[in-house]
Amino acid sequence: MAINGKNIIDAGRPKLIVMPLQPADGQPWDGIGLGIHFFLGNLFCAHRGLLECWFGWRVKNIFSVPGLLKAYCRGNKGFPNIRELGNREHVRFWLEGQYRQDGDKIHVFLVLHDTIVHDAKIPGIANGMPESKIRISMEFNDGLSGFRIQLFEWFETCGLPFPTVEKAVWTENISIQGLDFLGRALETTYLNYINGNGQDSDLIDLAWFDRAVDQSPESYLAHDLKGWGLCKNREYQMAETAFASALDLHLHGLGALSGMMWCAVYTKNRERALQYALAKAECRGENMEKARTFVDKKFNNF
Repeated sequence: MAINGKNIIDAGRPKLIVMPLQPADGQPWDGIGLGIHFFLGNLFCAHRGLLECWFGWRVKNIFSVPGLLKAYCRGNKGFPNIRELGNREHVRFWLEGQYRQDGDKIHVFLVLHDTIVHDAKIPGIANGMPESKIRISMEFNDGLSGFRIQLFEWFETCGLPFPTVEKAVWTENISIQGLDFLGRALETTYLNYINGNGQDSDLIDLAWFDRAVDQSPESYLAHDLKGWGLCKNREYQMAETAFASALDLHLHGLGALSGMMWCAVYTKNRERALQYALAKAECRGENMEKARTFVDKKFNNF
């Protein structure tokens, strides 16, 4: 659904946030929707036509108290005013969805919202695009490659093609149960972000993180998320081990590269922080000097 035959990203690099997926009618709540949300976030962070933008950065702005987040994740209705949310957060695109398990596959229903004001009387990209929807089946015997192919094709029709896809392609060896455990670990993380005040009492319970890794030991997503849980608990050496395991499974994993960079910042290892900042910039196709400046600023503050 390119506007006037052009890609939307021709107008600049907008932001996109993936919301947690909700259970469809008749689907009991479990962690699968949040697990798929995390998978999608790891795909779109590698989209060079979009600015990097993670849901976790804004979770406390979107859901000010834990009960609101939990209610959304367990419901099956979209955000009440997605356009107002987009304008408030200065994020143009929002991806919402639902899921339903059917034996050994998951049916995923996605809706892409463009929250820029649309006026049909005024032609042009700047006036947004209509809402777009798709249903994709997620199977777990192909490393989630079939799901990705359909997602990439859909986004091309929406005018948001992936300029390069190789950085967003890896074999994700996760089971349905592993995805469930991953999502429960992620919800634990988000609730901690909403409740937290930076004190020692804010440490994350890593039980679901461990269960996700134990269930799917070859999953990039499980090792990456465990690294972030350990990092939040200030267990930086153990976090680096988890991120390294993730990178063994996905060399261009931006979440794990970023995690390694932040572990180096927190442990005041400037050389390693720069190494991973540059690797992250290379994957995103971003300016290397900006990455150097970012690291310089972090260490100048010490």
